[in-house]
Amino acid sequence: MHPLVQDLTQLKDEDLHKKIHELTTRLTQAYRMGNYALAGQCHMLLEDYNAESMRRNQKVLDEMLAKNDKFNGIIDIK
Repeated sequence: MHPLVQDLTQLKDEDLHKKIHELTTRLTQAYRMGNYALAGQCHMLLEDYNAESMRRNQKVLDEMLAKNDKFNGIIDIK
């Protein structure tokens, strides 16, 4: 976790995805310019934002699976 990252749970999904896009662009630019120190910092930030995005996606998936759990065991194929 990057020490300067704010609380990512407070961001809206749209803002989170915009920030991921912005960081990806900056990371690409840093590599092109040969500024590997900046690229490393961008990469650490990008990992934190991607982890938050994956956490949110997993939460949505878990909620969807919980809703569909009522159909478990109805069809018995043997």
